Amino acid sequence: MVLLNLIFIFSCVNCFYSELVKPVSNHQSPLNRKRVMNVIGAEKLSHSYDYEGSLNRSLENITLDVPQGQWLALLGHNGCGKTTLVKHINALLQVQRGELTIAGLDAKNQANIWRIRKASGMVFQDPNNQFVSSVVEEDIAFGLENYDTPVSEIPAQIKRVLSIVGMSGFEKKSTHMLSGGQKQRIAIAGVLAVNPDVIVFDEATAMLDPEGRQEVLSTIQKLNHQEKKTIIMITHYIEEAVLADRIILLNHGKVLGDGTPREILSNLELMHIAGLQPPLPVSAYHDLQAAGVKLPFCPITNQELVEALCQ
Repeated sequence: MVLLNLIFIFSCVNCFYSELVKPVSNHQSPLNRKRVMNVIGAEKLSHSYDYEGSLNRSLENITLDVPQGQWLALLGHNGCGKTTLVKHINALLQVQRGELTIAGLDAKNQANIWRIRKASGMVFQDPNNQFVSSVVEEDIAFGLENYDTPVSEIPAQIKRVLSIVGMSGFEKKSTHMLSGGQKQRIAIAGVLAVNPDVIVFDEATAMLDPEGRQEVLSTIQKLNHQEKKTIIMITHYIEEAVLADRIILLNHGKVLGDGTPREILSNLELMHIAGLQPPLPVSAYHDLQAAGVKLPFCPITNQELVEALCQ
């Protein structure tokens, strides 16, 4: 009864303020859209870490294809292999077993390493670890210079990427004077400057406050929707994974589930095996169902829960 009362109050408040407070909007899953090519392809990819003479298998027979332009979220508890997988995508780890191609480049060929790192940029949890200069324009220019961009073209490139991430006019600013969300957007601009096919976000919102998280998520959406970048996102925030086109659920180095956010996040058995809590709307749906209240569908966002309750 307490749960029902709380949900009723929650739905009333959300119905009243729904036009005032807008969450980051989701778009329809494009899993069925026609794609030009797969930008990432893995076939039985496996990796083991050697700890004091014993092998700890972090990835085991991972097979997946990521179409160009897709937003893929990787979920799973700590140690499930998420970071190990994306380090392969950025060529930070060598392929031990299996096959892996990034933007058509064979990751097993050492001659392709720098081309892969240009094709697959990476944004880490702490933006301070990515800065090489205390001035924004110098930091972004560093990557461009390393990839032999003509000096005359660098200012225009810096201006372009700062505009994309919503940081126009910050060229001369000190990185130390920026907020967490602003720092992370500058880090994204530095990666974006070399025009990668894929951008990997390794818990890029974990150290940010709610406002900073919203800024970064909005930037990721823009990169995916408008710039047509393939996004690979590791996150521990289930509500962020809802925004993706596709979720891969990892468990002990293996693919436990692969599907749309609705297919994965509403599957209580999969979420339990992975050691993850389902989104609040999914839990509320099943609690209400157990109490004899049947909603027309299983919501995965707060807005969907409000709509289901209002019906």
